[in-house]
Amino acid sequence: MSSFSRLRKQYASIQTELTELSEEPPVTPLTDKFEYVRPTLLSFDELPEWQKDSPFIRSGYRPESNSAQACFASWLYLHNESVNIYSHLIPGIFFLAGEVMIYQYFDARYPVATVSDRLIFAFFLLTAVTCLGLSAMFHTFLSHSALMSHVWLQLDFVGIIVLILGDFVSAIYVGFYCEPALQKTYFTMIISLCSASIFILLNPRFQGDRWRILRVCTFVCTGLSGFLPLAHGVKILGFSQMLKQSGMPYYLAEGLLLILGTLFYTLRIPESLKPGSIYISNEPTSILIGDVTVTPVTEGDYPNGTITLAIDAAFGGDYIFLVTPTDVVYTMTAPKYTRWIGQIKGGLVGGSSQSGVFLWENFNFGV
Repeated sequence: MSSFSRLRKQYASIQTELTELSEEPPVTPLTDKFEYVRPTLLSFDELPEWQKDSPFIRSGYRPESNSAQACFASWLYLHNESVNIYSHLIPGIFFLAGEVMIYQYFDARYPVATVSDRLIFAFFLLTAVTCLGLSAMFHTFLSHSALMSHVWLQLDFVGIIVLILGDFVSAIYVGFYCEPALQKTYFTMIISLCSASIFILLNPRFQGDRWRILRVCTFVCTGLSGFLPLAHGVKILGFSQMLKQSGMPYYLAEGLLLILGTLFYTLRIPESLKPGSIYISNEPTSILIGDVTVTPVTEGDYPNGTITLAIDAAFGGDYIFLVTPTDVVYTMTAPKYTRWIGQIKGGLVGGSSQSGVFLWENFNFGV
């Protein structure tokens, strides 16, 4: 009898287990799905050690996700990296659209522009897109994991170097438009410095807080080195003409913003001034966004401010002129330079066959 009782209990136990296995898993409520998209934000004290970058920002942190999907989902809710993400992402999209628009702009307004002219402006926009895109991705993946955060931080700094390269390549191209030898010299200089900076930023030997100042100073010095060709241009063309020809005031402003951005990043301003009251984190490229946006406007005005002209003046041969809407400001003999851009139309007011300086009345550009 006792054996039968034990068998019955075993049967009942097996039947219960089978019933539990056959039950469907509980359906996750819709609210749970939204909870996955918008996780509970953490305070600084709740973070793992690798996420504790700025003790002055005390809240608004995304939890470690180890998921690219979760990182991109964070675009849909507010946290302490939201402003950093969108302040890079939105301008980056506009500059990407500018890659298409720049060719239409040249065709409509400057049909005589060369392929090189168009490519230089397109290259600058591409470097801006690269910088802004890498920075937006860095802030997006900052909560992924320690490894991904570190990798994207390095790429973020690489993006800054790439933007510096784009800035000064275009400035050198415009500033030394009739000096191909100087163009090549300064192109080589800035490309070499940018390459060396990227090497230091990516080299494992120079990682960690110990080398933080070196990494920051590296790209600051690289950026400031671009002012050497501007100073050379002032010596050749004069200060007033260099202001017109290269957009130098904007590059000076860029250097100032670069230094300010570096100081803000190193000293953790503004969050260090009032710990716990700043919700949005500080990042070095954020302060450069206004500069990134303004610079192409200046560079885009170049063909309207100065243009290279080859003129058969019948006053001693061919000359190449750099002109402004008011007067001719820079001349040299043509045999040394053969680039043909356009033809000047208008009435000759006066000139000197010896100096090759001519003033033109009511002139316009044509092919």
